[in-house]
Amino acid sequence: MRRLKIVYSSTISERLAHLGSLAKAIGITAEYVSVVHPSSLARIVEEMDRDTHIVLDAASLSDVCKEDDLYRSVAILRTRRLTVLLLTTTAGKGASQFLEILTDGALQGIDPVRESTNVSFPDTICKATGELASYSYPRRPGGALVLAVRIGMGVETLMTLDGAPAFVRVLVGGATVFVWSTVRIFDVDRPLTAEREFEEALDEYIPAIIFLRLAFGRQCWHNPSNGAGMVIDDPLLRNNYGFISFRQLLESSRQHGYHVTLAFIPWNYWRGHASDAKMFLNYSDCFSVCAHGCDHTNREFRSTDYESLLNKNFIAHQRMERLRQRTGLANEPLMVCPQEQYSLEAMRAFADSRQFIGLVCTACMPRNLTYPQLRGADLLLPAQDSFFGFPVFKRHYWRDMSVFAMALFLGKPAILVEHHEFFRKGPAGVDTFVSALSKLRPDIKWTSLVETVTRTHLRRQVSEGKYELRFFTDRFKLERESVAPAEYRFIRRIPADTQVSHVTVNGWDTPFIREDGLLSFEIRTNQPQTIHVELEVPPVRPTAMPSPGIKYEVLVALRRGLSEFRDNVIARNRFALRASRLLARALKQTGS
Repeated sequence: MRRLKIVYSSTISERLAHLGSLAKAIGITAEYVSVVHPSSLARIVEEMDRDTHIVLDAASLSDVCKEDDLYRSVAILRTRRLTVLLLTTTAGKGASQFLEILTDGALQGIDPVRESTNVSFPDTICKATGELASYSYPRRPGGALVLAVRIGMGVETLMTLDGAPAFVRVLVGGATVFVWSTVRIFDVDRPLTAEREFEEALDEYIPAIIFLRLAFGRQCWHNPSNGAGMVIDDPLLRNNYGFISFRQLLESSRQHGYHVTLAFIPWNYWRGHASDAKMFLNYSDCFSVCAHGCDHTNREFRSTDYESLLNKNFIAHQRMERLRQRTGLANEPLMVCPQEQYSLEAMRAFADSRQFIGLVCTACMPRNLTYPQLRGADLLLPAQDSFFGFPVFKRHYWRDMSVFAMALFLGKPAILVEHHEFFRKGPAGVDTFVSALSKLRPDIKWTSLVETVTRTHLRRQVSEGKYELRFFTDRFKLERESVAPAEYRFIRRIPADTQVSHVTVNGWDTPFIREDGLLSFEIRTNQPQTIHVELEVPPVRPTAMPSPGIKYEVLVALRRGLSEFRDNVIARNRFALRASRLLARALKQTGS
């Protein structure tokens, strides 16, 4: 198995420590190697075998390594098939000379930039940037370092900051040399106050991920089967709702191979009838429903009343089951929170009630955190499960494909969310999205949303024939196609105070261990098969399920009526749009 060595001089800087933590989050444990003698870098490089890949810290090594030692080092690199990352976190004559020599003259130096706001990933020959190629992202404004590239030396630019190269690839003989200039390396272990801190710092961690994946391949955590899904919030089970013609949309979904999940408001269960559902049942291969809140009142799951939230989980689940009994439509055990808002107490209630296996939301953090609790390493996962072990699968509105490219690059499902207004021109917008997504990932799988999340996992190879696999839902399915014997260690984050009664694999009880907030078990398989895993966790039930009262029910009914009038009448009548502000104010007043 391949090894990673980070070579430095003097002391391990904070940036190098952050790089080591980032590598560990990706699945690679780094060994730090110190250069203690001015002429020892060449010896260290010479001792590297083909299974060892190295990071050379230009900031510290340029102060200690002599010029003749650098030339000896590059001569050795020319004869080896190594993958090397030259990391520079400072500008200056020494660091520039270090990079120039070790890239065989391909780079001329490092330039500081006072202000940079945009990160781009050009489309390159080596395809190292994967799904990110040709997309741009906002960057937290601030200073940066960029590289001066000598034209005609075969340098491939993999990442730019406001158009200037900051991460490049160059071949030095048999060695593949990456050069990354950055002021900071993101600390994936630091708790965050907002997801934006992670999303706007991607130039501080994406180059490291690209290098590690190319150097270590399957030893890195990766999602081998990215899935896709689409969620439409709010509509009733009617042939037409707002701008949506469901018959037209579902015919398109069947024709183009995508799946539609309707986030259905459980309060509306009594309004669903077999006659209304007949058309939807005819498209059960490409249509399903999941829960969208419980009553869908304003900030419904933003509440901090744990007992009330626990109660809502059971009521929502019961209502969805009654919808199934009335219509024959199976529902998916997933929750979509109204207004994309939920509290920390709501996360605890989701986890304790066990009525749903996951949350699908545009936000991965509860809205009422009083201090930072979520780490960058948690946001690198396909599902964020750091709060009580309950997974949040991130979904996105379609403004451009860049957010979906980033999701797929990080191994997350590509989940589109829209409302009825998106369908003003019929299903053409979805058809365009599906086509664009297939260009990003030709092998992407469109299935029901619950199928997508229960297949989602990370995998890495730890030795020949042995793998670790991290999954996120109490029900999980692994499709194994290889005929070679393999051993798997399955891992799921489960808090120490959560009781787990049984773990079954293909219906058979399987022994498991609990350690450091993780549950794990091992299996061995010798043939292609589908492996079904289920965790049985006894639900925590509310102490009481009181009736909310007639006034509350009237306000909910009024809110639903006004919302549907907005979607079916006002939105479709340009003259009625003038009244939309008054309607919005009325809806707000009916919220609880």
